[in-house]
Amino acid sequence: MSRLKFLLLTFFLAFNSSPIFAQMDESILTPEFLEGLPPSVRDQIAGKNKAQQEEELETLFRTDTSIQSNKKILETLKRQLFELESRMKPQDNISELKRFGDVFFSSLQSSFMPINVPNMIGEYIVDVGDTFNLILTGMAQGTYEIMVQRDGSLILPEIGKVYVAGNTLENVDKIVTEFVNLSSLGVTTFLNLSKVRDMQILILGGVVSPGIYTLSGGSNVLGALNVSGGIAPNGSYRKIDIKRNGEVIESVDLYDTFVFGETPFKSSLRSGDIIFVHPVSFLVPISGGINNPAIYEIIRGETLSQALNFAGGFSEGFAGYSNLTVNRFDLQNQMMIDIDVTGSSDLILQPRDSVLVPSYKNSVDFTKTVTINGMVERPGTYHISENEKLSSLIKRAGGYKSGAYVYGSALFRETALKKEKLYAQLNYSDTVNYIVSNIGKPNININSSAIDLLSEELRSRNYTGRIITEFSLGKISSDPSLDASLEHNDKIFIPALQKVVYLFGEFKNPSNVRYDSILSITDYIDMVGGVEDSAFNEILIIDPDGRTHVYNQKNIFAFGTNVDIYPGSIIYAPRDIGKLGGLTYASSLAPILSSLAISLASLNSISD
Repeated sequence: MSRLKFLLLTFFLAFNSSPIFAQMDESILTPEFLEGLPPSVRDQIAGKNKAQQEEELETLFRTDTSIQSNKKILETLKRQLFELESRMKPQDNISELKRFGDVFFSSLQSSFMPINVPNMIGEYIVDVGDTFNLILTGMAQGTYEIMVQRDGSLILPEIGKVYVAGNTLENVDKIVTEFVNLSSLGVTTFLNLSKVRDMQILILGGVVSPGIYTLSGGSNVLGALNVSGGIAPNGSYRKIDIKRNGEVIESVDLYDTFVFGETPFKSSLRSGDIIFVHPVSFLVPISGGINNPAIYEIIRGETLSQALNFAGGFSEGFAGYSNLTVNRFDLQNQMMIDIDVTGSSDLILQPRDSVLVPSYKNSVDFTKTVTINGMVERPGTYHISENEKLSSLIKRAGGYKSGAYVYGSALFRETALKKEKLYAQLNYSDTVNYIVSNIGKPNININSSAIDLLSEELRSRNYTGRIITEFSLGKISSDPSLDASLEHNDKIFIPALQKVVYLFGEFKNPSNVRYDSILSITDYIDMVGGVEDSAFNEILIIDPDGRTHVYNQKNIFAFGTNVDIYPGSIIYAPRDIGKLGGLTYASSLAPILSSLAISLASLNSISD
């Protein structure tokens, strides 16, 4: 958290100053920031945001508000409405069965205008409004664009009139060619369909958006249903009538297309046709060891065998089973019908039936990988087996190189990282609550420098997820219980030996000092000028393997020879905030700051 965030929040809490709070930049109020605040503070902020939004809404409807201002407020409200709708929209349950066929009409229609596609097949029926490109060569030459007239004819310039409506595109080409050959000797014709006519279709019944639609000539019933939004929940996929001049010229069952991949549309649509979608018959859910679990529409008289065929037949998981279960409800009772697969063609399905196909599926384990880098012969990413140990991976990586600093090796784990972040969030929330609860008490003076310091201490964490474990292959060989089990995405680093000791924190001259085995901790502290007066009364020693030790300053200077220092050790002197601005509760905050020091050194660790 930045200094500005913490200062603004604390001053608001200390003085209950609504003007200061009202000026707080909303970019500060991130979800992570709010989550770490005490509940009472979060409620006040939420109240402020609500009041501001109500004021913006009122401003939007003022007559004296500028257009640009209104637009800005309106865009904000639109964005908030969209976010609210997204949160309120129920999440899809992957285990919930969907009605079979709905997915085919799930795309939104951007326009109901026709898409003119002139590249039609030879069976396309030519009608009034279709436009052709006519090319004449030989004794008569020219290029013309001609359209089928209301009487169904094409007018061929300087040649005559020929009737073509109602014929297929293939036959029209033959009719025109024969007519020209008879009427004009030595003339060759080339005829191409250049524009497809438009037609109006009335779509009624169980569709999402019934009405009159303009479609391209040659469109079939599937395209017409698509532009109307698809089949409604109360509409039937199995019984769709095409009516022309008051008579049903074709009934369509879309399962023929969706299940079996057939397109049995016998009649091309014409302007004035009516498509009527009948109400749904009844629905039967089929789940379990079937290739396409879904809710299927069943026509009265159809059998369980036919329904299983609609669902794509049995999946691999059904292998080894022979019985199915039909859960049947009537008005008074519920019964479970166990039926052999061979008898499925004899069971006629009824409304409120549901079918459960037994299934068994092997669980599939994903491939687990671990990355090892640094001073090993073959660094890289390795696939690991179940319960593989650290020593096994190191051996597979070729073992340690000469110069590897085994004692300073590190293992980083995602689960440990998550625990660190959770602990940090709780620690931060507890600390803020502590400060808030003590504001206003007698003899308590929290000034900006103390708040600034605590803010930086709390928010400058660096999470690592380091696991303290043994890397010495010799020790692991002697005691196999020291060998750590590996997990997916573990990261291992083997450093090179560097004879350096790091001194951070409240030293007079913090620096890195060359390691010497004959030097004690007091020698190292003397080499950086000793500790500052602002230092806390404890010194932290972080070993290269991540283990941390806390020593009292007096004990260090009295018995410093008993403190072990290794190459790569960190000596850290935390700051005593009680000496920097009048925070008299430093003794209460000291344990928190002591634990934070480890984070600041980027060596938070969790024992494995």
